[in-house]
This record gives sequence, structure tokens and C-alpha cells, in this order.
Amino acid sequence: MRRNLPPLPKDGIFRAILWILIASTIGGVLIAIGAETLVKSPELNSLGMIVALISGVLYGFFRFLGAREAKRRAEEEDGSHKP
Repeated sequence: MRRNLPPLPKDGIFRAILWILIASTIGGVLIAIGAETLVKSPELNSLGMIVALISGVLYGFFRFLGAREAKRRAEEEDGSHKP
């Protein structure tokens, strides 16, 4: 019988990295929106979008690593891990 895998490892440092990446993605989007509407600065708008894009990609990468690690740990607990 297959059980549901946890979506992420429960390591504190891993969760902290994800929260920092979420905050920086939101911050980049807010900077881009504020630069476009309030300041009318295309350079600041571009900077905010670059920060949001890089943070979003890193967030996706760490989510992938976390899912892979959770699967590996679950297989180790079941005894079905192949080296």
C-alpha cells in the first residue's frame, strides 16, 4: 500500500530558505509595481522584475529538491531505497 508523501522535508533551514525566497519574490514584484505606478522608473521596474524572476526560479528549484529529498526519506523508511 502506497502512503502519501510529505510535500517537503521538515528541516528548519529548508523551510527558512523557502520563506526567504517567497518574501524576496513578493518584494521584487512590489518594487516593480511601485516603480511602474509611483516613480515611473523603467530601471527600477526592470530590477524588481529581475529579482522576482530569479527568486521565483530559485524557489521552484528548492521545492524540487525538497520533494526529491522527501521521496528519498520515505523510501528509506519503507526499506525500498536502492543505492
